[in-house]
Amino acid sequence: MKSNLRPFVRPLAALAIAVVALSGAAIALQQDPAAPAAPVAPAAKAEVVVPFIGNATCPMQAGKKVNPGKYVTHEKQRAYYCCGKCQGAAKADPKAALAAAYPAAKAVGNKKCPVSGHAIEAGKAKSVTFMGHAIDLCCGDCEASFAKNPYVLAVCAIYGCEDLGNAKCPVMDEESNDEDLVIYKGKLVRLCCADCVTTEFKTDPDKFLAKASAK
Repeated sequence: MKSNLRPFVRPLAALAIAVVALSGAAIALQQDPAAPAAPVAPAAKAEVVVPFIGNATCPMQAGKKVNPGKYVTHEKQRAYYCCGKCQGAAKADPKAALAAAYPAAKAVGNKKCPVSGHAIEAGKAKSVTFMGHAIDLCCGDCEASFAKNPYVLAVCAIYGCEDLGNAKCPVMDEESNDEDLVIYKGKLVRLCCADCVTTEFKTDPDKFLAKASAK
């Protein structure tokens, strides 16, 4: 008995072969190294970074995050705490507080000296410790300069940024300081107050960066 489906078999077989061939071609195209790559997404817009190099957790309450506004200072270094109560207790012995906040120094591994800008050469580097960070200087001659302005220079070493050294805040046109800092597009900008750091600079960072860069 002859099947009534025979007239349809050959067309269906041909169609199946064509589908397989097209699928193989599509896979080959995807795997072809010569095929053009997908367009690369544009780089993310530069962000304003507020540097922080202190201890992340309170030395008096293990695991509790610190409040950047609660700290004790000893020899230009800060130990941070989670609350005013811990801060107040630490003030009784700032030296001990600093030792508790930074029991060991972590190597930064900076490739350039934050003082001179020179490359760090093996065997010639001079290491200094600041707020739990071991920072390399190109030579012993830079040690005294580092000690004069350790916070800014430590930030530059840790974040790999360039200090613009602007004497005036680009936002308020007032005298800048060495503590209210932001980093934008690899440049360290000094501001005059916390409000300029947290809010004002971010409103138009390109404008303020250009202003701070002007000599």
